[in-house]
Amino acid sequence: MRERYGVVGLGSMGGNSATTFYIKNYPVMVANTAQSDLDSLDLPEDCKYHILNGYGSSKDRKRVKQLLAENDCENFDLLINEIKERFRDCKVIFLIASSGGGSGSGMLPALCQRLINETDKIICVVTCTPDDNASLKEFMNCYEFFRELESIDGRGATFVIDNNKNRNKFTLNEQFACYLDAFLNCETNSTLGVVDRAEIESVLAQKGMCIINKYNSETATTQTVIEKIRENIYAPIEADGVVANIALVHSNNKVRLKEVVENIGQPLATYEGHELDATVLAISGLSLPYTKLEEIKQKIDDNKDVIKRNLTATSERRLTGSIDFLDGITSEKPKTDKKKSTRDMLFI
Repeated sequence: MRERYGVVGLGSMGGNSATTFYIKNYPVMVANTAQSDLDSLDLPEDCKYHILNGYGSSKDRKRVKQLLAENDCENFDLLINEIKERFRDCKVIFLIASSGGGSGSGMLPALCQRLINETDKIICVVTCTPDDNASLKEFMNCYEFFRELESIDGRGATFVIDNNKNRNKFTLNEQFACYLDAFLNCETNSTLGVVDRAEIESVLAQKGMCIINKYNSETATTQTVIEKIRENIYAPIEADGVVANIALVHSNNKVRLKEVVENIGQPLATYEGHELDATVLAISGLSLPYTKLEEIKQKIDDNKDVIKRNLTATSERRLTGSIDFLDGITSEKPKTDKKKSTRDMLFI
């Protein structure tokens, strides 16, 4: 089953997250402009792809785009062909990158668009928003990333992890990998009903934000499931009632799908399965986290004067005063006796 799902980690966050999926035996590839970042990953060398002539992005999305565009997009074409070849047998490809970084943030939207255009696969996006202590550059990158992503038609589900939810970003990556793996493996043989492979992939194919949560079989109740819809690792969901699909697979008989629907909003489709070893809930077709993104934009607007000053300060010419009292002073060179050459000595 895992061969149906490929994971492409882009940049630092993407590489770290992809490593957690490699441990779970998913096909994995990581790409970066910095060889040092690739070297730091505990992955086989044949899983690593270094962007030709890249030496890091320094959180500059434009630098990465320019690198991909060199020589008539040679780097871009090589990367796309590598992904298509490696994951030719996959049904779904997950592209993972931080929205606030440079390499991954700069590459992911363009890769997503081309893979949608050039393959018949479901292309899902996994990203994260910066925590509140991030730099202004990260907030600016994040907002530009989502502006680009929003404009791409035909994309599948988008998972948005909120870095404020845990100071340890590796823990967030591991939690997400655990939840997604549980959903991808939630087919059962129950006579009470199943969520089959086609329904799983229908949830993943739905454009918009998606969340997946996993609950312990002993503690899963309607109340705990509903609470975790909003208190989890993801960016806060919008309160607009927009939802396309809800898939619920039970580990007990204590969770009622009807009440979950009443809490979230009426979806276009619901899928319900039974007799899994854990309770898993997936909701797709949610609005992107616009409230969260508006908060990020407000932080940028609040600091726009600082941003402008920092970008222009080093270009200003401030040393305009002339030390004019020195203009008329010239130094007289000391007289020196001319040394006689060998030729002069011959003609005394």
